[in-house]
Amino acid sequence: MLSRSGRPLAQLVFGPVARLFVRLGISANIVTWTGAILSCVSALFFIPQNMLLTGVVITTIVVIFDNLDGQIARLTKTSSAWGSFLDSTLDRVTDAAVFAALGLWGYFHAATMVAPWVMGGALAAGLLGSVVPYTRAKAESIGCSAAVGFAERADRLVFAGVLTLAIRFGASHWVMAIGLWILALLAFVTVIQRMLYVRSQLREREHP
Repeated sequence: MLSRSGRPLAQLVFGPVARLFVRLGISANIVTWTGAILSCVSALFFIPQNMLLTGVVITTIVVIFDNLDGQIARLTKTSSAWGSFLDSTLDRVTDAAVFAALGLWGYFHAATMVAPWVMGGALAAGLLGSVVPYTRAKAESIGCSAAVGFAERADRLVFAGVLTLAIRFGASHWVMAIGLWILALLAFVTVIQRMLYVRSQLREREHP
């Protein structure tokens, strides 16, 4: 949802930065690799140490700048199948790092009764969240569209960031646990939505 609605704003805001990177000779793939590495390191270093505000701020900035690689590729006319594949693959790695970091936070810092729920929620949200982009990629590979649902990557990361900030500013650890399970549920619903949407397209194709 946020991925689609926020794209024009992101292009407006980060367009000048992308043009600066082009003038400096920084390629889209370099931005992709740098963003993924910094996102993983910041999430896995700061959040498990309970440095939640620092972790969220740095990870958010890096994830936002992840939008630059696509803009740089378009400006330099270097868009490629490899670049798209690399970006999508490293996005999955980054997502896994974020939810692994939240699970580690639960293990080290959550209240004893809450810790298993936080860790389980982080695992479920991470696993189900990884299926969401797969359904879209697979749908597109068979000539269908699956751009439906309300738990796309941007939505999941924003939700996780809000939960983390809530804990940083004094919310109960149960907020994190319940929030992660809600996020897992939303990802599951999105997967089902996409499956049904693709199924309807295939039926129309087979029986016009």
